[in-house]
Amino acid sequence: MKRNFYGMLSLLLSSLALLSCGGDEPEDVKPDVLRETIVLRSASLAEGSQVDASSIKTITLSYNTRVAVNPEANITLNGQVVKAQEGSITRMAIDIPVSLEPGTAYTLKVPAGSVLAVEDATQTAPALTLSFTTKKSGEQALPDNDAMALTRRLGFGWNLGNHFDSYDGSNAAGNYRITWSQTAPWWDGVNPTEDLYKNLAKAGVKTVRIPVTWGCYEDMNDGRYTIEPDYMALVRQNVLWAKAAGLNVVLNTHHDEYWQDAFAASASTTANEETKARILATWTQIAEAFKDEGEYLILETFNELNHNWQSATSGEIRIMNEWNQFALNAIRATGGQNATRWIAVPSYQSNPGLALRDGFQIPSDAAGRLIVAVHCYDPYDFTLRNPLSTSWGGEADKLAITTLLNQLKAKFIDQNIPCYLGEFGCSRHATEAENRMRDYYLEYFCRAAHFAGLAACLWDNFNPGEGSEHHAYFDHVDGSWRDGSELVVKTMIKAITSTDESYTLESIVMK
Repeated sequence: MKRNFYGMLSLLLSSLALLSCGGDEPEDVKPDVLRETIVLRSASLAEGSQVDASSIKTITLSYNTRVAVNPEANITLNGQVVKAQEGSITRMAIDIPVSLEPGTAYTLKVPAGSVLAVEDATQTAPALTLSFTTKKSGEQALPDNDAMALTRRLGFGWNLGNHFDSYDGSNAAGNYRITWSQTAPWWDGVNPTEDLYKNLAKAGVKTVRIPVTWGCYEDMNDGRYTIEPDYMALVRQNVLWAKAAGLNVVLNTHHDEYWQDAFAASASTTANEETKARILATWTQIAEAFKDEGEYLILETFNELNHNWQSATSGEIRIMNEWNQFALNAIRATGGQNATRWIAVPSYQSNPGLALRDGFQIPSDAAGRLIVAVHCYDPYDFTLRNPLSTSWGGEADKLAITTLLNQLKAKFIDQNIPCYLGEFGCSRHATEAENRMRDYYLEYFCRAAHFAGLAACLWDNFNPGEGSEHHAYFDHVDGSWRDGSELVVKTMIKAITSTDESYTLESIVMK
């Protein structure tokens, strides 16, 4: 069967080559030399976009080389086979004619090998999954700028907690260590599998944020801060599992704050230069390892750099701005996909209030593809403090949330600057009544984020039970539900993605 298929493929590409490039025949295709090297440059619909059904007759996928459609391609739209054809405008694209209905969610699936290079038969395009919706008859589509398109694509996200933030103490003495579990090297005490990411996607998650502490796996003696290859490979494996599941991925430097000391750097030029040298070495290695990965991957420069949670000096904010620019430059300098991929840059402490202050500066970027990253656990007394406050939901509580998120919208989203909530969440409370209030808060927060045009990634540290810092929604091994979280997670996903005009903040009530 394979021999017949590749023979037909060779004949097809030979015919295309005769028509388009003077008769040069491509070499026969063999299974062991196929390479997923064709790059998708753009699609006529953005992931997560909302469109007018009557105005979309064709979905066009543009690539970096001349392409043809595999005659045995099984391209589907909501499970129904659709026929793709050569691009009507350029040979570097394929067109997929579609007939869309109003008020419908669609998923286009283009399996790996469906798109082939005309001039080199060993080159194919990787699989593509594109989800979008059509607005209801008479419904207004969401604002359509680049910032909104990106945040719609990111949608509802999830954090792999602190999994990669600890190690077994076997590295060089003096490095940062966390001893969360005495029986396993990982903070959450488990080893994720590919099923985790498959089940996240199945549940409706669109983006996974993978926080990573790198410093404890760097060689402190070689002068280059070399990251242990086995550790890099393990992080990469998780990124590729998420990619295979069709998820967007955000990869950062997380609890490296122990050596990324902005307060010390603000007081000492020597300390600043030493830290910048390590930032350069660390980010260059990460960026090189992932430079050929596609648009699904977003790199995030830092996490919650802080010296004192109660304050932030002008010097610390100045250093944060300087380091964001420095890390961005290091990533862009590695080339490949890193030259143009989206990069997230946080404010100091990832504090949204500090992002709104005049002192926060978005780096200069020739590619113009930066995302402002903030975290929000407001109000702290209800979401994180030990002991937890047992009430939320008054008009002042709700106004505080909507005011903050709408301020982010006005400063960033409305100015066509993407902004996302890299972390949000609420600890599990002690009583059934308190957890109904918690679920009410999470739905309200997500719906308010939707109206503000923000994507949001739920914090999950795989710490089941109740009390401060207890956040467990998905099993970190296989993605099964934990702590009875299926209903609240699905409610949050609906809240952050639904375009139903009747689903207002006022319509949300505590159940």
